[in-house]
Amino acid sequence: MKKFEQELAALRTRIVDMGTLSRSMVDMAISALGRPVEDVYQKVLADEEQLDQMQLDIDREAIRLLTVYGPVANDLRFVLMVARINSELERIGDQAVNMCEDLQLMATKTKSSPLPEIHKMAKLVSGMVRDSMAAFVQEDVRKADEVLSTDDVVDALNDQIVRELLSDQVVRSAISSEQGPSHISDALGLILLSRSLERIADQATNICEEVIYMVKGADVRHKQA
Repeated sequence: MKKFEQELAALRTRIVDMGTLSRSMVDMAISALGRPVEDVYQKVLADEEQLDQMQLDIDREAIRLLTVYGPVANDLRFVLMVARINSELERIGDQAVNMCEDLQLMATKTKSSPLPEIHKMAKLVSGMVRDSMAAFVQEDVRKADEVLSTDDVVDALNDQIVRELLSDQVVRSAISSEQGPSHISDALGLILLSRSLERIADQATNICEEVIYMVKGADVRHKQA
């Protein structure tokens, strides 16, 4: 195997390891739904530091490969794709941190559990992160397309959660209740949590769009439904 091919394989391994860590952070944040979050939060914060360092290392390596070897065609697409996926994985880690902060906001004000729709959304999003990296490893366009389709379901759930929590009935109840401030804080935490999950889904979708570009050379980032 040529040295360049060996270094491309090593770069692939690095991004897979980063994907594994980012998914672990998401799953840890999800595990804190309805449970004490502080221990999970500290672990996610520690992992974020590692994830940030991985991003810097991968970016430097991608730039070095571009500078030293001047790759073309498929090799060039691969290095560019890795650089973009690298950024998406770091953002997924950021959203996992945000999820823990959203849950802390709720935990300080209420003991109620997140909505069933939040749990459903979290399960879908975890699967999207897993499948996006599987699509990358396997260069599987079909799996990438499935993730893109799931994003529509997550968007619909996010819209449903926001509508439910901001409905006139819920708002009036919160204002008139003695527990109004707690209810409002709880609703805000759930909306922020839903938004963080929706953004993770978007980032998993972006990874799959990069996979499609790598395999087919087709840019589907702004493709209309």
